[in-house]
Amino acid sequence: MNLSGSEVTKDAADMILLDDDFASIVNGIEEGRKIFDNLKKTIIYVLTSNIPELTPFLAFIAFRIPLPITNIFMIFIDVGTDILPSISLGYEKVEIDVMTRRPRTKSDHLVSLKVICHAYAQMGVYACGGGFCAYYTTMNHFGFPVLELFNLSTVKGYKVIEA
Repeated sequence: MNLSGSEVTKDAADMILLDDDFASIVNGIEEGRKIFDNLKKTIIYVLTSNIPELTPFLAFIAFRIPLPITNIFMIFIDVGTDILPSISLGYEKVEIDVMTRRPRTKSDHLVSLKVICHAYAQMGVYACGGGFCAYYTTMNHFGFPVLELFNLSTVKGYKVIEA
């Protein structure tokens, strides 16, 4: 206790209550769990965007599908859509069931196999599928059917007219 404790007990303690109220311990645990959950959400959000950003380049290499956007635009999108929304996830309010959960174990990390699988294998695949659907729909609308896109990046896009 900060107000009634001696200096020796304060030095030996793992936690010091500044207001001499034991309810502060519960508030501190709730705040710590909220911070841990928000950091985990932010990490999942940032990791999820890696799959939809990587697969168009892999499809370009493997199937010779034209790239939807250039590298510099990809960087602009990455910076613009990752920084501000991921910062806002850190300010989310605490979830209702945060104090009814069991305490974390010491081996429970922020980035676990479960988090990586959720980000890459589930959310990343959903985002990538939506991106490819939009890409193929747009290309089809402008006169490039889906099957004609394969090996299209090897075809020259213009012809030099000699005078």
